[in-house]
Amino acid sequence: MEFLPEVFRNKEVNGIHLRAKTILSCLPPRLSLLVFLRHSGCIFSREAVQDLREISESCLSFPPILFFFPGESEDAIEFFAGIWEDASVVADSQIEFYRSLGLKNANIVQLAGPEVLIGTARATFKGHFYGLPGKHSLQMPGVFLVVKDRIVWEHSYRHIGDHPDWRNLPGVTLLPGAEFGPDVMPA
Repeated sequence: MEFLPEVFRNKEVNGIHLRAKTILSCLPPRLSLLVFLRHSGCIFSREAVQDLREISESCLSFPPILFFFPGESEDAIEFFAGIWEDASVVADSQIEFYRSLGLKNANIVQLAGPEVLIGTARATFKGHFYGLPGKHSLQMPGVFLVVKDRIVWEHSYRHIGDHPDWRNLPGVTLLPGAEFGPDVMPA
């Protein structure tokens, strides 16, 4: 089991709807999902945020999500407007958190290969479109399931249009939200 790098414990962060000044202070003592997005014009980032909002609203048991955005807080506010206004987002304009977890820039195949075209069709079918490229437009995304400072699972993106199966995260059993209150567990 890997641990989050020290920068997650010590570096003060800026963003929107953050509960504390450092990453580890923002995370609850249970499973959490850290989602590292691409730039503000990325169709796949829009798709991921929309999908995650829908799942987390319909399933109370889905882990809390902390997004990382490769830009300034103002850019993050603009990006999340209309998609998920009350999401918790770390603005990482220097992509320090991305680099500390080994997330690199995409190569040409990861940016424009045949699988990316298939992903573009999928995202477009869901109603998403490309926007103007933002800062760090070559940055690859990443997803990490953590318990406090421990990484228990990660999704290694093969290309920018790769899409994790959000409904089948290891260790996460999705319970529908409408029929269960926070104090009621299924038999």
